[in-house]
Amino acid sequence: MAKKHLKRIAAPSTWMIGRKESKFIAMPRGSYSLEHGMPLITVLKDVLNLVSTRKEGKRVLNSKEILVNGIRRKDEKFMIGLMDVLTVKEIGKSYRMLLNRNNVLVMVPVSDTEAAIKICKITGKRVVGKGSIQLSFHDGRSIMGSNEHRTGDSLVLEMPAGKIKHHLKLEKGCQAYLIGGSNVGRSGIVENISGDKVATKIGDDVVEAARRFVLVTGSDKPVIKSVISIG
Repeated sequence: MAKKHLKRIAAPSTWMIGRKESKFIAMPRGSYSLEHGMPLITVLKDVLNLVSTRKEGKRVLNSKEILVNGIRRKDEKFMIGLMDVLTVKEIGKSYRMLLNRNNVLVMVPVSDTEAAIKICKITGKRVVGKGSIQLSFHDGRSIMGSNEHRTGDSLVLEMPAGKIKHHLKLEKGCQAYLIGGSNVGRSGIVENISGDKVATKIGDDVVEAARRFVLVTGSDKPVIKSVISIG
């Protein structure tokens, strides 16, 4: 049986929450890892400070238009994760969930144009049916792709439809955002790829990270500006 609550003190270190405010916190429902996603009510209350209590948060979710990637969500435990966009229509603001330099999930304000897209890292690829290609992403979703799409590449999806807008290849010269390792939250330009290791130039430094920690955000420049403000 799935847990309904999580002890605050046991919550992932990536969650920006008070550890001693109350004993328990909502357990999110979704396909992200706990390190890369949080329940919607926690984002509204603990991260954005838009509500003061869980009761107030539930009332807002039921009566106001709270969108995640362009779709209205009412479930307080709905999991919002890395690269997702939360829109609060009442105040006309949108925020993207990113990891900062301290490896903490934060909500970064974004424009309406940027709020309409999401970058998804391809984490798996398999043949289904009569030779069709199915892609799996870091957020748990799967869509049909093609042979040109490779594990490690990113796709820019139009939200809320999920239609492919751009294919961003993991290759020398591409823009990258690091989502793990000692340089988490930093952005730069890929200089070299050797096996499972990717060397990225960030300012005057060249840092190495595992391929699984590299999320491609653009070809010659980042598709989303919010990653620049983080790293």
